[in-house]
Amino acid sequence: MFRATRLLIVGATHLGRGEHREPDKALAGIVDRFCGWRPDAIAIEALPGELIDSCLRLGGPFADMRVGGVPQAAACAEAVRDLHSWDLWEARRIGQDRTRERAERVVAWCAAFEPYTALLLARRARALPATVREALDAVEAGGGEISRVAAQAAARLGIERLHPFDDHGNGAAMNDFAEEDFDEFILALHAKARDHPLVAGEAAEVRRSMERRDLWTLWRDRSSPSMVSASNELESGFFLTHGQPDELARAALAGWRARNLLMAGRLRSITGGYPGGRVLALVGHAHKGPLEEALATDQWDLDIVDVSELDRLRST
Repeated sequence: MFRATRLLIVGATHLGRGEHREPDKALAGIVDRFCGWRPDAIAIEALPGELIDSCLRLGGPFADMRVGGVPQAAACAEAVRDLHSWDLWEARRIGQDRTRERAERVVAWCAAFEPYTALLLARRARALPATVREALDAVEAGGGEISRVAAQAAARLGIERLHPFDDHGNGAAMNDFAEEDFDEFILALHAKARDHPLVAGEAAEVRRSMERRDLWTLWRDRSSPSMVSASNELESGFFLTHGQPDELARAALAGWRARNLLMAGRLRSITGGYPGGRVLALVGHAHKGPLEEALATDQWDLDIVDVSELDRLRST
């Protein structure tokens, strides 16, 4: 009997670091809900290994990217450079081979530029070289929602891989502009955005969530239809109404929308590996609307799930 693959996209607020790090207790309810939904796969907002490898080989601004997990992946790959002779594809095959020793699989995922999966497996690996353990400790110390929520849920569910599906190969539209002009434009836009209700209210909402020791309420609300719509207006309409000069605004908007379309394509490919199963995708909440819009029609075997289902499961 045919069953659609169920896709749940959860929009998150990116977690803080250092003194702004949220307590583990505030995340426990989120992890519990994710586990209660019992996904077969968890997808994360990070660049796939082959894209990171390509960026590093291209050099220039691509090699200097500070987003998408590129610095963490590069550091972990460097830590295992003298421990193998695999190319990325062979490393990925070894990383997925459950007959191999776990420590070898950790090295393989580092070599495949997927440090978050390496970190997931390393939690139960023995005899890891000190350089590898140090590099993975630095990934975990970043404290983001990937290691603190997605990896925690995956470990409890026995899932041994996190599927990265981010994409930052959409910068071509900005190549005609001087870097300093674009930086100045973005800074000015962010300054104007601070007065937007969605941005102005977020700090207070996070503070109230911390007082309750429960971040799930905020994440659930950010994934609600009204907030998704407001976020779409902020991330897209705001470029057009407040962006000056117009050429930069239009290029930035094109880059943002292109990025989400590329992410949607990668996420759709991941769902194909779990026919009739469940895939949970954890992303910054601004991506939720564009991703769902891209995947809501003409997919035939895909069912987009509302986040309210997590609370219904919790109450039963």
